[in-house]
Amino acid sequence: MSDDMTYQEIARIKSNIQSFVEKIDELSQEFDFDFQESDRSFFAFIAKHIVFFKYLSEGDSSNFSYKVLISDFYYMILAIVKGEVRYMYVNERSIIENYLRSIMDISVQDNHVTDKVFQELRQKQFHCNFDDTQYSLIRSEYRTSCGYIHGSNILNDNLALVLDECINKRFTIAERKKYYIRIQAVLKSFNRLLISENALFVSGCFHRKKSVLSYLIGKEPLDLLFQIVN
Repeated sequence: MSDDMTYQEIARIKSNIQSFVEKIDELSQEFDFDFQESDRSFFAFIAKHIVFFKYLSEGDSSNFSYKVLISDFYYMILAIVKGEVRYMYVNERSIIENYLRSIMDISVQDNHVTDKVFQELRQKQFHCNFDDTQYSLIRSEYRTSCGYIHGSNILNDNLALVLDECINKRFTIAERKKYYIRIQAVLKSFNRLLISENALFVSGCFHRKKSVLSYLIGKEPLDLLFQIVN
């Protein structure tokens, strides 16, 4: 009976995500966005993370980081479709910061994410592999997002040039594909670290629904969860 209920829940989530991606496809026509199969796959990947964090938020409604992550995922997708690269990076930076808050147990109200937080992340011992390559990618993406937010040419004396750059900074299809690969790698690393630090809590949020968890973020994090809690 429980397996049947879980199967129905996964089917419902799949249908929900499919409708969500189709809605994005419709929206993309309004903003002259060349919707590709790579976009469809990436947006479905992000949709799964929205659902994942909804489960976590239901398990701990006081954790503001989960709510912010859900919002950031929505607005990242919208920024990509609308060609608003700067706002895409605004949301990416916030996603990285709120993953770090959840992993490093940092209050949203009490602390900003600083270089010290990244140093502590690198030195921390996790229940999973977290090597220099994974750390460097996360750090690099954070620096890149900060660079786009503050703008490399924002202090240029030519006001019209800066305005034109802000308006016309759009992703090509090739650039988007590379970006999607990097972000998926970052989130997969973060998911393992989140499981490592919050295994019992995540397990409770997906009580008797571990196949749902596997569908949302993959088999590897689920295997890690079982290694920690069993």
